[in-house]
This record gives sequence, C-alpha cells and structure tokens, in this order.
Amino acid sequence: MYYYRIISIIIFTVGITLSLTPSIYAADPISISTSQNLYNSGDTVVVFGEITQPLPGLPITLQIYHEDNLITVAQVEVALDGSFAKDFSASGPFWTNDGIYIVRGFYTADKIVETNFEFYKNVSIVDASLFPVNIPNSGTFDVGYSIRGGEIIDITINKDHNSLILELATNSNGELVVKLPRTSFDSIKNGGDDIFIILIGNDKNDQENFVQAPYDEIETGSDFRSLRINFEKDDRWVEIIGTYVIPEFGSIAIIILVAAVSSAIIISKSKISFRYY
Repeated sequence: MYYYRIISIIIFTVGITLSLTPSIYAADPISISTSQNLYNSGDTVVVFGEITQPLPGLPITLQIYHEDNLITVAQVEVALDGSFAKDFSASGPFWTNDGIYIVRGFYTADKIVETNFEFYKNVSIVDASLFPVNIPNSGTFDVGYSIRGGEIIDITINKDHNSLILELATNSNGELVVKLPRTSFDSIKNGGDDIFIILIGNDKNDQENFVQAPYDEIETGSDFRSLRINFEKDDRWVEIIGTYVIPEFGSIAIIILVAAVSSAIIISKSKISFRYY
C-alpha cells in the first residue's frame, strides 16, 4: 500500500508539471519592434524582431506603410536563432507626410505581425516657444523649445551639476527639442564644443531612477545649440548637464558689486586726499 501511494504521488506530480509546461514555454510565434517610437527625416529606422520557429532559408518580408501607401519593402534574412534586423533610411520622395507609419512583417500565413512609429519630416524650432528660466537673484534667460507628446511645466538651474532640469507632463511617447543659448548654458572643452549628458527619470528625488539617454544635436550656431531628445510616456524629468550654467552671481549682482567697489575707491581716495591736505 505504501508503494502504491508513492507511485500515485509521482504520477500526480508529473501530470501537474506537464500541464504547466506549455504555459511556461509559450511564446509569441513572431515579434517585431523599432529602435525608437519617433523618427524625423534623414533618421535610420531600425526594425528588428524574432521568430520562435524559423524555417531554414525562408526570409521575412518587411513593409512600411503610411495610411494605404507603401513606403518601402525589403526581404530580410532570418538567423538560425530566429532573429532578424533591417535598417531603413527615412529619406526620399516617399517620406513626405507626417503621422503614424506601420511596419508589417510577413513570414508565413500564421506568422504575421506589425508595429508602428511616428514620423515627422521637419525638425525645426524656428517657430518654437520660449520658456523663461529664472536666474537666482538676477532675472531670467530664455530657452527655445518645441515638444510633441507632452508639455514643459518648468525649467530650473542646478548650479551644483552645471545643468538644466526640465519638468515634463507627458501623455505619450514623444520628442523634445531645446534651443540652448550659449551665453547662459553650454558644454565646452578645450575651447570647443563638448557633449552634453542627458538623464531622464520619473522621480526627481530618486537619482538611481535616472538613466542616461541619447540625443541628437540638430542645429549649431555661434550663439546657440539645439538638441533633440526622445522621451517615453512615463518620463517626467529631463536633466541636461553641461560644463557651464550662468551663475547665481548674475548681471544685477555684478552691477551692484561694481557700484560698491567704485564707491569704496572714491571714499578711499577722499580719505587719502584729506590726510595729506
């Protein structure tokens, strides 16, 4: 009787294990993604994914559509492990309309998948809004900006980090373009332009929550630098770190200092003249 109980327990355990196995190892037959959620004219759209049970020698067909218009198509080799990737240049006569673009992947009749991204032909902040940034004890300076997918709530100076901190309210994945005035904020090394460090997070008080994010410098002039930064729906804080931010000891304080020093010099001269009169 004891041995029958042991065998029953083993059979029951094996049965439970086998019943759970499909849910443990179940996976989508095909997946597809893009490297970003938003692209502009001239960007490289990277499409990649994986097929769980690839067929030897069978490529996947990738198509990009805008509405009902086929923008581009390619047949892409699938690796032995089922992975695939393809770069598409977002330029040319077919990349003309802003909006949602759809990426479709066709492998077999039962393995069809799609994803999407946003595309905007022009990236320019010529008509951008201006956000005034307070300089402690010394007025403000303006940062030009344009934003898709949210809005800027505030921009503050962090003198300890030589940085600007932008507070965002986001409603989707999006894009932020900022035009930084060199006289107030810049990143310089050995007399030339240096890179900025971009940190993005959703909790200002949790520095470990911030991650470094890539950016594109889309315009550069003698008195400004323009950066494009992509963000996700849950992102709330963007910190742009440079090497110089206008000090708290601003222009008004300098004027006061000059006036004070000048007065001191005049008084000093008066005392010296009186002493030797």
